[in-house]
Parts: sequence; C-alpha cells; structure tokens
Amino acid sequence: MEEKSIPHILESLLDAARRNFPELDTREGSLIYTALAPAAIELSRLHTALNLALEMSFADTSQREFLIRRAAEHGITPIPATAAQIEANIEPEDLSLPKGTRFRAGDMVYAVTGTSPDGYPLLTAEQTGTRGNQSAGRLTPLDFIDGLRQASIRALALPGRGEEDTESLRQRYMESRRIQAFGGNIAAYREKVLNLPGIGGVQVFPAHNGPGTVKIGILGADFETPTPALVDSVQMALDPPKTTGKGRAWAPIGHNVSVEAASHHPVMVQTNLILENGVSPEGIRTKALQAIEAYLLELRIAWGRGNARTVRISQIDTRLLDIDGVLDVLDTALDGERRNLVLDPMQVPTLGSLALG
Repeated sequence: MEEKSIPHILESLLDAARRNFPELDTREGSLIYTALAPAAIELSRLHTALNLALEMSFADTSQREFLIRRAAEHGITPIPATAAQIEANIEPEDLSLPKGTRFRAGDMVYAVTGTSPDGYPLLTAEQTGTRGNQSAGRLTPLDFIDGLRQASIRALALPGRGEEDTESLRQRYMESRRIQAFGGNIAAYREKVLNLPGIGGVQVFPAHNGPGTVKIGILGADFETPTPALVDSVQMALDPPKTTGKGRAWAPIGHNVSVEAASHHPVMVQTNLILENGVSPEGIRTKALQAIEAYLLELRIAWGRGNARTVRISQIDTRLLDIDGVLDVLDTALDGERRNLVLDPMQVPTLGSLALG
C-alpha cells in the first residue's frame, strides 16, 4: 500500500473542497485549511496503521508476535529453549550426589538430575539457553556436601539452545505450507527431530541403504558434532535398535532408522594478503581467523537445510577484504587446492589452520 504523507492527504482534501466549492478560500490560514489540517494528520496516522496491519497479516513480512500467532493456526510453534546438561568429575568417585544438589560454574548454576550412560553425575543448568554450554571448569557446591573433595565439569553432555529465532520460525512455517509433514515423510522427520532437546540441525536421507531405511544426520544445538549420548537419545526417540522397524517409537512401522552425527571437516586455508602501510600482520591474523570462523559457522547453521556443502573461496576472500587494513586477497586455497571445497553430505566445516602470506 502506498504511503501517503500529511501534505499529500491535506492537498487531496483541499482539492475535493475546491471541486465542490470553486469560490472557497483554501489558502493556509483559511477556515477550511485550518479545519482540514488536523483531519489530514489523523488520516495519515490511520494510513500508517493500515499499512502495518497489512504487513503483519502476511508471514513473509510479519513481526515475531504476529508470526507466532499465524504459525500457531497451523500447529507450528517456536522451538522452545532448552537447558544444557553436563557430566561431572567428582572426588571421591564413589560419592553419591542426591538429585537436586546444586553447583556453580562461573555465572551458571547446575543441579544434579541423574547419571550419564557412562556413570558420571549428570547436571542440568537452571537457566535455558546456550550460556550453560560449558565443557570444562571447576564446579563449586552451593551447599555443604559431606566427603566431597572437589568437582569439575567433565564434558558437555547435551548442549542447550535459545528459543528459535524469528527467521528460522518463518522458514519452517513457509516450508510447512509447501510440504505437509505427514506419515514419516522427510518433512515429518525434520519437524520431529528439530523439536528434540539439544538439536541444532538435521538432514534426512531416505532409502539410504535400500527400501525402508532412513538415515538421520544431526548437529548439536551449538552447531558442533553432537555427543554420543545425544545421538543415542535421538535414536531411542525415533526407532530403538532392539525394536527397529516395528513402530514402537515415533518412526512408522517398516522404517529402519539409523541416527548418525555429522562430523567435522577441518578446512586448511592458505591465502596471501596485501596490507596497507603500517598495518600489523599479527593484528590482521586475529581478525582473519574471526572472519573465516564466522563464515564456517554460517555454513554449519545452514547445513540442516541441505544447502551448505560447499566452502567457497569467493566468500572467504570477501570476508577478508572487509577487514580494515586489507587491500587485496590473492591465491586463496582450501585444503591445498585453489578451488571451492565440496564436503560430503555428513560433514560440516571447521577451521583447521590458516596460513597467511
């Protein structure tokens, strides 16, 4: 809808008055001008409100609040935030920690919620989101624990995630209108797995090993290779190994589902930079590392949509050229070759090394 300014609306009102009463004085300060000017202001505000209402009525332009309401009409809600879970090392190892025992690590508080498959205490963050995704550090008990000498984080068992962002929700909604999730099709598997705790990305490979077989590739909520415990939990939710194909979990009868973790591919980057006079190569190296790692993270985030298998030299050159002090980028190579790097479907890129000339 065309935006109309106050002067435009006021002139339209005055034109209408002149057409009906040609002899009417419509100059600024006249009676009719003074009467219509406030109306023009209110009509302009109304026009702006109608424009906003129109935008909020379509999913591709709607703000988050109204997008959530539109998606809810079709049974789609934002993927909720989840809390991180960590495994703990304690001394002595045979000390039993009651459920609910609380520890602090940095500014995060965790509580014992069970035992990991490997027999270590399993602690869950009291706050949802990614802040609890710690894989090392000291654990300080918040209450006295008789016999405890020390405790530390052993590993991140299940990464936490924040609530699904607006653009991701918008994309899921639009996809749901194009492809209906139903009866164990690809869309149904994606929807199911993405709503499981700890999941950041998923790819579905139907009939990967013959009719009736389905391979599910997953990334953790931190867009890194998921832990074996997370892979096992997804496997059990979809199709437990002891009853595979029998429809005892979510997967339909006849679907033999295998869940696998996407693996890292360390990308070796070599390039030559031409720098401005007085620019320190050491300072540029730090910024170059950050720029390339940010690009590779974008690819890991997009991996679940199946369109991020290629690491492009042009993208790396562009990110490097955006760094202050870099005049030109020459002879960029990935894994020793001056061409784009195409990864296997179950691989995601990480930065292995960066050689600057």
